[in-house]
Amino acid sequence: MKKLLRLIPFLVLVLGAPAWAGSEVQSNAAVATTTAAEPEAVPLDIFKSEHSYDFESDLNHGGSFGKQDEIQNEIEYGHRVHLTGAAYLHLGVSYDRFDFGSTSAPVPNHLQALAGVVGIDVMRGSDVGAFIQFRPGFYTQNDFDISSFDIPITLGRIFVLQPDKLYLFVGAYAAFLRGGSPVLPLAGVVWYPCEQVKVLGVLPEPRVVYSPAKNLDLYVGGELAGGSFRTDENKGIEPHKLSGAQVDFTDYRAGVGVAYNLKQNLSVDLGAGYSIQRHFAFHRAGENYRTDPSPFLRLEIKAAF
Repeated sequence: MKKLLRLIPFLVLVLGAPAWAGSEVQSNAAVATTTAAEPEAVPLDIFKSEHSYDFESDLNHGGSFGKQDEIQNEIEYGHRVHLTGAAYLHLGVSYDRFDFGSTSAPVPNHLQALAGVVGIDVMRGSDVGAFIQFRPGFYTQNDFDISSFDIPITLGRIFVLQPDKLYLFVGAYAAFLRGGSPVLPLAGVVWYPCEQVKVLGVLPEPRVVYSPAKNLDLYVGGELAGGSFRTDENKGIEPHKLSGAQVDFTDYRAGVGVAYNLKQNLSVDLGAGYSIQRHFAFHRAGENYRTDPSPFLRLEIKAAF
């Protein structure tokens, strides 16, 4: 029961994230690994801060345009208001920013998202969990106007296959600025084969976690960072079709890390590994720019109370 209660806000926070709906069921130390006879109180305030650095690597599009690095900074705060029964209103605000090193390529030097968070979280102990979340805001390079406004929507439900053992997550994510397909189906499995091991097979952070102590997690896994944005109008850009264009930016990462619970509701996550590829996909303009692999470092702080 305790596992599922913590799994629900975890799914909402990550899948609702601007990056991958989210942004955003993320695997983290907040997922419990022990069973409790009674459910814990639902956290009403949720805070997340994530920071990462990708080292330089070549940015390519039929040849190298130079070396590019990346800095990511994300911060989010959410508050739950009890409505009735197991239903909670989820309100919050999120800011996410990616800064890129200068190259000769016609890609943005930064992308940012400023959005509100409005949703409903349903928490029902070990039975089922469900949520719907809207993130109205601006997903842009610099221009906070109607062309960069979007309302990404995420909804999902958790099915208990085996109590405190195996869970199935299904859902969907939709955004007008998403270039490939505006609707992305979501599915994943969370499995606890034993008390010290959990398999979190859910995007954007699939992980295998080993817990040698109650407050310590060691993990190996992947991460998808990024989102869908609108670039600025630029009369001098070549090719011109990239002026005011839609772009899906994705950073594909794999690595290892350690998450430590400083307190029951406060955790610090340190990770490192390889950014396999950073991809600027201008789907509607038919242009793609990709980087070579490079190392990355990552710090994440989460609190729920």
